[in-house]
Amino acid sequence: MPSPFAVLASPIGSVLDRVRDGFDSPRAGTVAVAMLVVVTIGTSLGIVALGGVFDATVDQRITVDNPDRPPESTCETFGDEPGSMFAEECDEPARIEVDAGTELRDAATGLIHYGLLGVPLWWALFAVALHVGARVAGGSGSVGDSFVIAGWAIGAELLRLVAGLAGIWYALSNAAISGSTGEAVASDVVAAITGATGPLLVASAVAIAVQWVIVVGGLEAEYDLGRGAAAGVATFFAVPSLLLAAV
Repeated sequence: MPSPFAVLASPIGSVLDRVRDGFDSPRAGTVAVAMLVVVTIGTSLGIVALGGVFDATVDQRITVDNPDRPPESTCETFGDEPGSMFAEECDEPARIEVDAGTELRDAATGLIHYGLLGVPLWWALFAVALHVGARVAGGSGSVGDSFVIAGWAIGAELLRLVAGLAGIWYALSNAAISGSTGEAVASDVVAAITGATGPLLVASAVAIAVQWVIVVGGLEAEYDLGRGAAAGVATFFAVPSLLLAAV
């Protein structure tokens, strides 16, 4: 009777073989670039979607400083002068009520550049680190090969993105957001999202496992590493990623 480990290792080995063979395709580089573009756009749209989640789930009204009113010092100095350009603006109330969900949506949308710039930066940093790790392990590939592997691996981030959005939407839909200030609402939102860390951690673990398989297969194909060495390099990067996801 085969051991449980052998039963588990057989399908994993089959998947690794398929991934390794996929990197032998002449279109492997094209797939990597396409994946990078898709994930960059998807992450940026995900940030916009996160703002939509905030807007749809947070209905609390909060009081904030009126952005259309000049600073108090300006109004004290120039607000009462005849013909002052600040007179009308200084007549506005210093504090106004706004929808917290709308404010959070606008704040999230303002971070879209993190998707447009952050994903390519992650791709480049991971590719360089992967190249160093593969060469230390005795691999013979080039840094360009590591960029191809990293491009394939980055696609798993879409899984984490979708799971994260779904988890945050569910958590906020069932949370009691009752703060009357921006800081209090932010604390309620963070507390609600923190309560959903279990499912988000599971999604991260699945995404990292997919990336591990891709990296192992890629290192075998592109760097001519044995499966054990390739798995060691992939695990070296996977473990810190999982620990960071658990924080």
